[in-house]
Amino acid sequence: MKIMMVTEMIMPITLMFLIYLISKVHIINSLIIIEYISVMVVVSMMTFIKIMSLENHNMLYFMILLITESVLGLSILISMIRTHGNDFLKCSAVLKL
Repeated sequence: MKIMMVTEMIMPITLMFLIYLISKVHIINSLIIIEYISVMVVVSMMTFIKIMSLENHNMLYFMILLITESVLGLSILISMIRTHGNDFLKCSAVLKL
């Protein structure tokens, strides 16, 4: 039963990671996929903590890290829309390097 739970937790993360690697058109799509992966990692970590009967104070640190990551991503998205006028990855200077 525990093996099935592990595969049920890893499969959506792997699937969304593959979708992230394939779709590289808009930055907002990439940010949404990254946030979904982050939420699925949090859910799988909480399930793992409950199965192993561990302390969950480290989840707070991980959640703070995820929140700061999402705020940073949105601020980069807003600054890119203001400077370039859109959120296409092909218009950014990152791909021209």
